[in-house]
Amino acid sequence: MINIFREPAQPFTLFSYSDFFIIISINLVLYFIVEKKLAKWTTLSKIVLGIFFFIVIPLVSTNIELKNVHNKFEIVDGFNLLYIFLKFPVWWLLGIINIYFFKKYLQHSERN
Repeated sequence: MINIFREPAQPFTLFSYSDFFIIISINLVLYFIVEKKLAKWTTLSKIVLGIFFFIVIPLVSTNIELKNVHNKFEIVDGFNLLYIFLKFPVWWLLGIINIYFFKKYLQHSERN
């Protein structure tokens, strides 16, 4: 049986199954935090969320992808890993979008 989380991303796609799992998990956790009102939108929460989206998640995603590429291919050269540097800007863009929706959802929930 093939483990889909150990497969590297296909050509011309920047996300593997593990990246989709990370995105879904983060959004579920953020939704749970907002719905249960476990956190408030303070400066500290903005900094933590920013560090999480702009540093931690891209590094984790890149490390997973590097391990998957090394497990699949015998010879790993620069062309096998060329798309890895594009993961950071894509995760940054997803982080900006997530933070924007998180902020809008919090503003909407505070009004109600």
